[in-house]
Amino acid sequence: MTTSPPAPPGTVLVVEDDDVTLRLIRAHLERAGLQVQMTRTGADGLRLALQHPPALVICDTDLPDLPGLHVCRQLAQESRTRHIPIVLISGQARRPAVVEALTGGADDYLTRPFDYRELVARVQAHIRRAHLKPAQNPLTGLPGNLIIEQEIRRLTEPGGGPFAVLYIDLNHFKSYNDVYGFPAGDEAIRLLAGVITTAVAEAGYPADLVGHVGGDDFVVITAPDRAEAIAQRITADFDRQAPELYTPPDRSRGYITAKDRQGMIRKFPILSVVVAIVHNEYRPITSHWEVGELGAELKQFAKTRGGSAYVKDQRRG
Repeated sequence: MTTSPPAPPGTVLVVEDDDVTLRLIRAHLERAGLQVQMTRTGADGLRLALQHPPALVICDTDLPDLPGLHVCRQLAQESRTRHIPIVLISGQARRPAVVEALTGGADDYLTRPFDYRELVARVQAHIRRAHLKPAQNPLTGLPGNLIIEQEIRRLTEPGGGPFAVLYIDLNHFKSYNDVYGFPAGDEAIRLLAGVITTAVAEAGYPADLVGHVGGDDFVVITAPDRAEAIAQRITADFDRQAPELYTPPDRSRGYITAKDRQGMIRKFPILSVVVAIVHNEYRPITSHWEVGELGAELKQFAKTRGGSAYVKDQRRG
């Protein structure tokens, strides 16, 4: 279970209230092979960026409802969007306006009239540079998918040695996110990240890797002899701290009421965490794909137990 996914790779969100400018920007970006989301108000721009984070935002400084600089500052403050490059478009060429925009969170600033080909070139450059940044999750600062996959590939190569991979995620996170909203959901994810990193620091080895796949999905790469101790610490510590994520009435009741994936109203208990342990103690594992498939299978089994739980693969041969 995860938060709302990012927009498709290469998607640019354009926040512009002038129809002619909006159509021209869209035409040039799509001609360059980029996907475009469009909106005419700052409020809708913030909502779209938070729900489905794009690769880049182009925003007019003079919007009908909110100043573009306000939109820029809000996106720069939100953990889900602060890593996204922002290009502001303005009719103001004065130096103080440019300085205010760039110090307020914008990555680039174009004044009208501008060359649309130059805009496309700047957009492509910002997206390219963003892809070259360290492969870390912007919410937690932990290593992301690229580093996790590279390490698992290395371990599954011949001579990689014994390893254990812990796949970790939350039960009932979607319902929590629906009721409490994205900022609270981000706080729950940061709490889980802190619980995991503390557990690994206290029960694992110094070289162990803690990674954040995305949403509420995390990975720990450690040695087989430390895996269960880490899993036990994660489940116990999270169960102790998770109730603090709720309002006193919800905490007292022990549940919240929300729609399930079928649209039916039902009760969901306090967030809990499951851990699936994949390891090569009893049999060889020869690819990162196999590790991922085993992890998904074990995690689904762990969820059937109810509440926080961990499962270690016991199969041999």
